[in-house]
Amino acid sequence: MIDHKQKSNFPISVCKQCGLVQQTHIPSEETLSLYYSHNYRMDYKNTYTPKLKHIRRAGLAAFERIEFLMTSPINIKDDCKLVDIGAGGGEFVYLSKRNGFDAIGIEPNHGYSEFAKREYGVEIITSMLDDLTESSADIVTIFHVFEHMANPLAVMKKIADVLKEGGLLFVEVPNLLQDDASPHNRFFKAHLYYYSKYTLIACASKYFDVIKVHDNGNLRVLFKKKALATKTISKPSDEHVELIINSFVDKGWLNYLFKGKGIFKPFIIIKRLAIEFKLRNVTPKELLDSIG
Repeated sequence: MIDHKQKSNFPISVCKQCGLVQQTHIPSEETLSLYYSHNYRMDYKNTYTPKLKHIRRAGLAAFERIEFLMTSPINIKDDCKLVDIGAGGGEFVYLSKRNGFDAIGIEPNHGYSEFAKREYGVEIITSMLDDLTESSADIVTIFHVFEHMANPLAVMKKIADVLKEGGLLFVEVPNLLQDDASPHNRFFKAHLYYYSKYTLIACASKYFDVIKVHDNGNLRVLFKKKALATKTISKPSDEHVELIINSFVDKGWLNYLFKGKGIFKPFIIIKRLAIEFKLRNVTPKELLDSIG
């Protein structure tokens, strides 16, 4: 495959038993820790701190995610402890606190974590997932981070340990099966795994039950921690595995342009760029406050 940001080649493998899609050669944990602490944001965002356009996009996404949480078919307590893994510039943590959550974040990149603390006054810990303590959170959120994790089953266990009894896990990842993703915007070397709803749910199945799924566009799944972990994962059906394998052929340009409505994307992008071009003389906090 070709990394559509860096234009470099890398091999992809597909498991014919469970349908999981991954990079063939997974880097070591040490290599990944160093990369995400120092180089990832510059490679994919071309900056060590978020620009106003990034803040606006993150703010809009944060409001959608909060709405997803608040409209879930499960009672969420006021002032519950929320930990956002891979908090980036802190936009979701800030807006979550504004909506009544006792929210903190962890972010390995020093530039982004310091930005969040300075601009929004939120608690962002510059660290990795391993530094979280057991039974310390009611909700764990992880947005566009899980696909970067080298050992997804171990990550699911760690998050289950971090959550209190009956705690919630909210995961968002790129959706391997989405129709509105350009064929030239599907694969990136920084993404170690490529999930469908079937493989993500399977990955979590030892420790979590599914509460809510949204797979129109990016994949969002809300899970609830099981009272007792099961011994094995629940694998996707043969039909779903076949669907995933066939997606490498089916998700072409015609599918994207018409079924995925990609033909309208240039107009959406032009409108977004026009709005972002006008962002001037506003602080990050003022920009987030104006979105809501």
